[in-house]
Amino acid sequence: MCGKGIVSRFSPDKPYKVYCKECWWSDNWDQSQAGKDYDFSRPFFEQFKTLLLKTPHVALTGANNVNSDWGNQETDDKNCYLNVGGHFNEDSAYNTFEIKGKNCFDNYWVWQSEQSYENINCERCWKTFFSINCFDCLGVALCSDMRNCQNCLGCSGLRNRQYYIFNKPFSKQKYEKFIAENRLGKRDNLVRLREEAKKVWLATPKKYSQIVKCQNAQGNYISESKNIANGWDVEKCQDAKHLDITVSLKDCYDATCFGWGEFCYEMGHAGGVNRSRFSCHLFGDGQISATSSADLEYCFSTQNSNDCFGCCNLRKQEYCILNKKYAKDEYKQLVEKIKKQMIEMPYVDKKGKVYKYGEFFPPELSPFGYNETTTNDYYPLSKQEALDRGYNWNDYESDVK
Repeated sequence: MCGKGIVSRFSPDKPYKVYCKECWWSDNWDQSQAGKDYDFSRPFFEQFKTLLLKTPHVALTGANNVNSDWGNQETDDKNCYLNVGGHFNEDSAYNTFEIKGKNCFDNYWVWQSEQSYENINCERCWKTFFSINCFDCLGVALCSDMRNCQNCLGCSGLRNRQYYIFNKPFSKQKYEKFIAENRLGKRDNLVRLREEAKKVWLATPKKYSQIVKCQNAQGNYISESKNIANGWDVEKCQDAKHLDITVSLKDCYDATCFGWGEFCYEMGHAGGVNRSRFSCHLFGDGQISATSSADLEYCFSTQNSNDCFGCCNLRKQEYCILNKKYAKDEYKQLVEKIKKQMIEMPYVDKKGKVYKYGEFFPPELSPFGYNETTTNDYYPLSKQEALDRGYNWNDYESDVK
């Protein structure tokens, strides 16, 4: 809209309208322009696909960020660069799922940590490097499964220890001398010490699962939660099942990258949403921990809204279907008719798979190729394998060097 160059999650070869964050959140465009009457002669998902093409998409998602223009799905950051999926960070870069961190770089899933680099699943750590599953630690490097430890190198499974190297105790003087002679800033030293640390890690007994301060929880990397079944990277959740990367959820089922919500089903990449189903990319413009939306079904990028069905790229609306606004009673009656029609006239994708009411969006409606998503990091597929399973693929190559 403004014509300025932007950083976008959408590659330029895609057919979508893309606005910068400032324009998208402004009142300078008519949200209702793309709204259409529901056509009962066409499947719902076919009509939703048309809506995806007509409505403007925001280049990057996030809110309340200061001097942090290059992050995506980040909120409440200050002076951050290329962070993804985190909140309340400062002076940090290249992190995925960093929360309440400061001066942290190249980490995955770190909480309340400072001056730390290349760690995985670490919480309340300071000056921690190349480590995994460490909590309440200070000055540790190349360590695994440590609790309340200080000044340790290449250790694993220790509790309340300091001045240890490869799980062996050292005096303070000898420890500091070893560190001075084997600085991790030199690549040769790092490679050599990492190999030694791996031997210690492999020789140390491992806990069956990283579950801390929980009651009746099953899965891995779960903390401060209750009644969780099949949860992975779960924090402060209760009475929920099939969770992946979730925070502060209650009574939810099938959710990924979702926080601060209740009574939700099949949700992804959302925050502050209640009583909603089959929706994704839902964030408000306030603090992510505050409820911003409720009672949404089959919505994509619908922010600060309530009682919407099949909407895309809406803000501060209610009682909308395919982005068209209705009176409350008319909305409720029409939604019930659409649900029935979705069962009687299902959407059939190009692979012949049938999608009725109660199913999430068909993968072929995704604005992104399989190879553009983090799914490909966890479950890598070749182009042909992805296409055979009905996923999109993007062959675009940027000319930016």
